[in-house]
Amino acid sequence: MPDLHVGFTQPRTTSTAILTEFLDVVDDMPVIQATKAAMLRAADLRPGMRVLDAGCGHGIEMVRLATDHPDVFFTGLDRNPDLLALARQRGAGLDNVEWVEADLADPGLPEGHFDVVRVERVLMYSGAALGRHLDALIRLLRPGGRILLFELDYGGMILPVGNHDEAVVHAIRAIMEKAMPEPWAGRKIPVELLARGMADVVAEPYVFVQPELVWRRVIHDTLVEALDRDPVPRPEIRAWLEDHAKTAAEHPFRTAVTGVLTTARRPA
Repeated sequence: MPDLHVGFTQPRTTSTAILTEFLDVVDDMPVIQATKAAMLRAADLRPGMRVLDAGCGHGIEMVRLATDHPDVFFTGLDRNPDLLALARQRGAGLDNVEWVEADLADPGLPEGHFDVVRVERVLMYSGAALGRHLDALIRLLRPGGRILLFELDYGGMILPVGNHDEAVVHAIRAIMEKAMPEPWAGRKIPVELLARGMADVVAEPYVFVQPELVWRRVIHDTLVEALDRDPVPRPEIRAWLEDHAKTAAEHPFRTAVTGVLTTARRPA
């Protein structure tokens, strides 16, 4: 199974079916629904507003919002053409939605055009371009507009130890951090927004245990891919992985992941 992180950073390297299944399972997680609800409250949507969903994927949240708020106009942006095709199908019949295939670095959208920009688990794939992507998103906001960002922070990942040495867990977390282009996105974004003069910056952490399928896609497959590429045998990590893979479905504690929801306002 390919590393899912590659699938989200390089379009068409991973099948659309795998990406869609993963996104659907994540969407059903109570903590993700809680962050979506918090983002909606912070957006304070009103008739006539324009909302950008940057990195909309297959459009599940975009269509949900557009259906519930017919007097608000939504733009869904993604660089994966296959996911965007699914989004267009999902949103067929809605006249308050448009879809744009573009990269965050060059979205090709009017400056100051949006009242709200929302970003969900996207900037953690930015790597060294995190600041440039934030600049691009802020430019799209009208003065007084709000930006809402929920990003994971792999540096805050809590891995079970079991009967293994703690050094094994530290090594595994290092591998997971390396797999994510910007593993500390969650904690960095509030500071980056303050440095850019954004107002009313609020950051709220969320911690959640991964469902079994998410654990396998994010932890298991990423580690297997990394170990297969590593010329140095890592039997201690393979042993940890084998032990936890056997019990992933019923283990009371698989892996806890930290995310940070940050909201801010562009000064008028």
